[in-house]
Amino acid sequence: MTALGAALLLTSLAACSFAACSRSTPTVREQAPRPGFLVPAGGALALLAGTDGSLAPVDPDRAAGMNRIPVPFPMAVTAASIQPLGSGAVLAINRIGLRRLRVARLIPADGSTTAEIRLVIELLPGAETEFEGRTIAPSWGRNDEALFLLYRHPIFELQAQRIPASVVIAATLQEARMLEPGIGSDVYALFPVAADSWLAQQRTDAGDRVTTSYARLDMKTGTNEPLDRAVFERLASPLPIASAPQALRAAATALTGPLLIECRLSDGSRRTYVRGDPGQAAPAWGHITGTGTSEDMAIIATDDWRVILARPASGGQTATVLNPLPPVPGARIRDAAFVDGLVVALWEEDLFPEVGLCGLLALDAGL
Repeated sequence: MTALGAALLLTSLAACSFAACSRSTPTVREQAPRPGFLVPAGGALALLAGTDGSLAPVDPDRAAGMNRIPVPFPMAVTAASIQPLGSGAVLAINRIGLRRLRVARLIPADGSTTAEIRLVIELLPGAETEFEGRTIAPSWGRNDEALFLLYRHPIFELQAQRIPASVVIAATLQEARMLEPGIGSDVYALFPVAADSWLAQQRTDAGDRVTTSYARLDMKTGTNEPLDRAVFERLASPLPIASAPQALRAAATALTGPLLIECRLSDGSRRTYVRGDPGQAAPAWGHITGTGTSEDMAIIATDDWRVILARPASGGQTATVLNPLPPVPGARIRDAAFVDGLVVALWEEDLFPEVGLCGLLALDAGL
């Protein structure tokens, strides 16, 4: 055989071998990316907020070495407030804008029967331009909308004053808008003590003089009733835990010591409940679902990561203690709510009055 013939024979054999290999290797169909972030069954998903408002899973090794420059909390890019809404929630990221949260339960990629839980976070458009130069206050709800007060912080704000200084953003799970008519251009604290009754505190700068005023807003009639300070403080003061709905009381029994619980109620309003000396009380956040019956559920999350879930049981309520680990050393819970069967807590690296790392944690509570 000539050298040319040998070369052709080797090429032919190699081609046959490659074809045989191709026929014996099954084609693997590429799966479409799954939406959102995986929440471990019975566990927790921790997300870290970036300085651009993005959220990504916490890498404990990387997070421990991150050197994010602390910023005073009114100006920090942080997951600042969350408002449950229908089957999802609206998340407000300070200085950035709103995000829509929803929970997707999917057939697992491996074909197993247990649903895969994924937290999907998407941009919620409509009010992005209102967040610059303003700080987000705690959220509340009314008429199937999530509401957020954006205000100018009287101490830490460095940017030029927005006009008006304060606005309320109303959001559904589809879009956001500025609430019209407004509630006053200088409101910097608002207490929705009932769905249609809001206590407002205003601060007006006039040269070297600062004026503080108080009012009760009736959202049904559109009236604004001026209040003196003593009446305002009495109406906004924490209520004793004995007056709280049954589910919240049941959750509180699993915690010892004084408590100060800022709680979301099912009508969208917020009330604060106290047990023991308020000056010694542990800060906590609560959320109650339902209409005030024994079928309600409640959570209480303290800032030091004690999470209590109260749910219906024969003869009343039963409380379960959950102990998620902080995503990073020094992290504290700053808000918490039910979101379609998950407990979602907002957290910050507590460097008061500054904020370091921050984000959210989604906990599968088996609901």
